[in-house]
Amino acid sequence: MSSSAASRTRARGARRSDDLPVPFPHAGGVLLADQAQLDPMELLHGLVADLRAAGGRVVTGARVQHVSVIGRPTVRWDGGRMSSDTIVLATGAPTVDRALHFARLEPQRSYALAFDHPDPPDLMLLSAHGSSRSVRDAPGDGAARRLLVGGEGHTVGRARHEQGHLDRLREWTAEHFPQAVETHHWSAQDYTSPDALPRVGLLPLGRGRVHVATGFAKWGMTNGAAAALAVSGQILGDPVPWAQRLHRGRGRLPAAVGMARINAGVAAAGSLELGRAALKPLPKHVPEGEGAVGREGLLPAGRSTIDGRTCTVTAICTHLGGVLEWNDADQSYDCPLHGSRFAPTGEVLEGPATRALALRDDDHS
Repeated sequence: MSSSAASRTRARGARRSDDLPVPFPHAGGVLLADQAQLDPMELLHGLVADLRAAGGRVVTGARVQHVSVIGRPTVRWDGGRMSSDTIVLATGAPTVDRALHFARLEPQRSYALAFDHPDPPDLMLLSAHGSSRSVRDAPGDGAARRLLVGGEGHTVGRARHEQGHLDRLREWTAEHFPQAVETHHWSAQDYTSPDALPRVGLLPLGRGRVHVATGFAKWGMTNGAAAALAVSGQILGDPVPWAQRLHRGRGRLPAAVGMARINAGVAAAGSLELGRAALKPLPKHVPEGEGAVGREGLLPAGRSTIDGRTCTVTAICTHLGGVLEWNDADQSYDCPLHGSRFAPTGEVLEGPATRALALRDDDHS
């Protein structure tokens, strides 16, 4: 983080925990000193402003599909391309995967709710046991503040009823914050490595000019910053000593055990989804706001009706052929193998897949 971005963040209301009141009584924990809370969007805006001031360019709404192997490193996305002396891929799961990162990462989804509340606690809380729960406040409309509650993480594509995770968060909030009125809900996707450390280093066949950073394990505010320092040190020829642990200093046995666990889960989930799709015929009609995956013809198919539009797609992930599952919370098709996600109309939402699903039928009626 640049000094100017950091100073702007502090000036816009970051608060320290040693200035806050005693913990909320339902938390069952202790208040840690030297903690600070900030609005990540304010930090992002500051970083973008610094980048542009240094002559950088920001391109949004683009999905990276390829990085060249020969010649000057060139990134290609759906609709354009850009060349650079150095490229850093920090795309969640690397969309250009020459090091089999998809086999070394476990994709996780987690959920969050925002509430209007007359007096949200001035605290950041994180559960230490049982089902994960995190609590903090955030700016609301005008001078008001909102209560944020998050948790209920699970492996992507392996929950039969994602909406149930949101419902459990709502029930917990109603018990502990009965005055809370829900205003928003959303979910996020993160990736965890076998040893829980970020995976940061050079991408094979990149001639030392293509870097990758992933595996932040839901701690992007800290692990993302650590990865940025490690990568920038490599690029500028001034490596930070502790970054060697991220680049290559991993214990072989724990990493091997972790990878074996991840890939055993992949194999089991793939077999389970394939069996379900083979046994269950695809419904001819699905209600508004819903979707389903089942057997239709030779290949598994998915059918959904969203905003009056019914679409049928081939429900096979374009990454490595996993049979997809319908996500009833996000209205998407999710892959239980490596976490790729697709819109009801087949477009890619999350990698490592880069190609859309085949559209079998599109009924606008």
